[in-house]
Amino acid sequence: MLPFLRHVVAAALFAAPLSLTAQDSREAATRAASRGAKVPEQLPAYRLLDQFNRLVTDSSISRRASIIIVAGRNGAAAAERWTQRIRAALTPSGPTVTPVADLAGAPRILRGLIRGMFPKDSSAAVALDWDGVIGRPIRGDRAPLIAAVYGADGRLREWMSLSTKTEDVATLQRLVALAN
Repeated sequence: MLPFLRHVVAAALFAAPLSLTAQDSREAATRAASRGAKVPEQLPAYRLLDQFNRLVTDSSISRRASIIIVAGRNGAAAAERWTQRIRAALTPSGPTVTPVADLAGAPRILRGLIRGMFPKDSSAAVALDWDGVIGRPIRGDRAPLIAAVYGADGRLREWMSLSTKTEDVATLQRLVALAN
């Protein structure tokens, strides 16, 4: 019954078509570029909880550059891979990497079940954005996976759509260079 329930939850959560998995990364970048004006120039203030009910705030990354990775349903698995690769490429005292799950529109009654679907490993914490406070301004409603690099001053340096298929080295190096 549990596998059936997961499919029902997934269908209820994400009724809007968000799939870009069949497209190449160039097409995804083109689509994401069409909504570029929505990515905030200044890092929005946010207070979110992760799947372990720990507070994640914008103040935790002040005075440091940060990479915010925002994923919708179709970008969730790739976001975890990208986050691990980016963190491995950065120094521990360097920029922060904050993965955010855009869960705006998820039914309140299913939130506990959804929270339980996230990784149980505490090093894989994901900020859960139920209200779209940071996820919607950065990701919009079309791209499954977006990375936004903000400087220590909180100003946007650059944002890009990330591939949901592979973590290419050139994009990884570009993100690390922008964040340093």
